[in-house]
Amino acid sequence: MQRSETILLLMPDAVWRAACFTALATAPQRIVRGYSSVDDVCEALAGVEQACLVIDQPAIRLPGFGTMTGLLEDQPAIFPLVLAQALDADDAMTLLSCPRCNIMRERDDVAAIAERVIALLPLAAQAGTRWRHEQAARTALAKLSPRETSVLTGLAAGQTSKDIARSLGVSPRTIEVHRASIMRRTGAATLAELLRLCFLAELALTPAFARAA
Repeated sequence: MQRSETILLLMPDAVWRAACFTALATAPQRIVRGYSSVDDVCEALAGVEQACLVIDQPAIRLPGFGTMTGLLEDQPAIFPLVLAQALDADDAMTLLSCPRCNIMRERDDVAAIAERVIALLPLAAQAGTRWRHEQAARTALAKLSPRETSVLTGLAAGQTSKDIARSLGVSPRTIEVHRASIMRRTGAATLAELLRLCFLAELALTPAFARAA
C-alpha cells in the first residue's frame, strides 16, 4: 500500500496559495493543506510524521515563525521549501535557524515549484521511515532494566560476557541470563539485530557502560 504524501503550504496570499494547491494536488496519494498563519501550521505539524512544507517569502516575517522553526528541529522528516526571489539580511538570518531549509528563487513559476516539491517528497519519506525505525528501537530498549541496559551497552561496545561480568562484579553466567532476557524483551533474534537497535536508538554506549561499572 502506497503511503500518503503530505504537503503543507504556508502562504499569506489566498490567491497564490490556491494556485499552488491546484498545481500540487494532482495525485490521489497526495494530501495538500494550505494555511495563512504560522499558528495553524504549528498545529498541523503536530499531526504529521513526514511532509514538505512550502513557505512563501512573506510568511518569514509572520509572528511565531521562529517558534515553528524550533518545532522542525524535532521533526527530521519535515522538509521546508522557501519561495524567495531575493532575501534581505534579516530574512536570511531568520532562515539560518530553519533546519533542512531549501530555498527556491523561481517564486512565480508554479510548475517549477510543483516539480521541486515532488522531488523533496521522497527525501521526507526516507527520513520518515528512519524516524519510525528509531522510535521503535527506543521503545524496545526502554523495556530493559538498568542492569540489562548496562549489559547491552557492554555487548554493543564489543565486550565479551566475561569482560562485562568483570566490570559489573558478577559472574559470566549472570551476564548470559541478562543477555537472554534482553533478546526476549527487545524481540531481537540475533546479536546483530540487537546491535542494530542500539544503532537506531543512538545509544550512548561507552559513557553508559562506564557509569554502570
